[in-house]
Amino acid sequence: MRTDEELMELYRRGSRDAFEMLFARYHRKVIHFAYRMTGDEAKAEEAAQETFLRVARAAPTWQPTARFSTWMYTIARRTTLNFLRDEKDEGDKVSIPPGEESGDGSPAPQLPGPSALNPEEIAWSAEIQVRFAAALQQLPESYRSAFVLNRGEGLSYEEVASVLGITVQAVKSRIFRAREMLMESLSELLP
Repeated sequence: MRTDEELMELYRRGSRDAFEMLFARYHRKVIHFAYRMTGDEAKAEEAAQETFLRVARAAPTWQPTARFSTWMYTIARRTTLNFLRDEKDEGDKVSIPPGEESGDGSPAPQLPGPSALNPEEIAWSAEIQVRFAAALQQLPESYRSAFVLNRGEGLSYEEVASVLGITVQAVKSRIFRAREMLMESLSELLP
């Protein structure tokens, strides 16, 4: 199995298959990241498509100075921020649905899998998901980015620092502060 960096090098040399493999590896991850940043499925899909277009356009000048995933998440973050800025400029608010909307316009919560049979537990879990998604959207972008990249996408502190262009200590501080703010927002749900 080839590394991301090898695939990117092959794509630079003209291999479409290499790009398709990179796309297959990262497409869902980029959508997941963009969704957690925007709270909107359609915008997340759009941001992911734009991210991969930018990766493809940047391929001729790409240099393997950092891991491919770090470089790609940097592009994904910038792209997602552009979508958020464009939305703000248009006067729209960022939506916060954890799933699709129901007929009355309210978010339809995503329910846990079939292993949770107790309706009360299902309702409680759905409420927590909705509240967490809303609390996450309320975080300042700098905290949300650090938190989502580390906790949601599994990037190391060093990788997050590289994506955000800050020090590892600043990453740790932002994640700590994001956790505090989330705990404060969700404190009424906690025992």
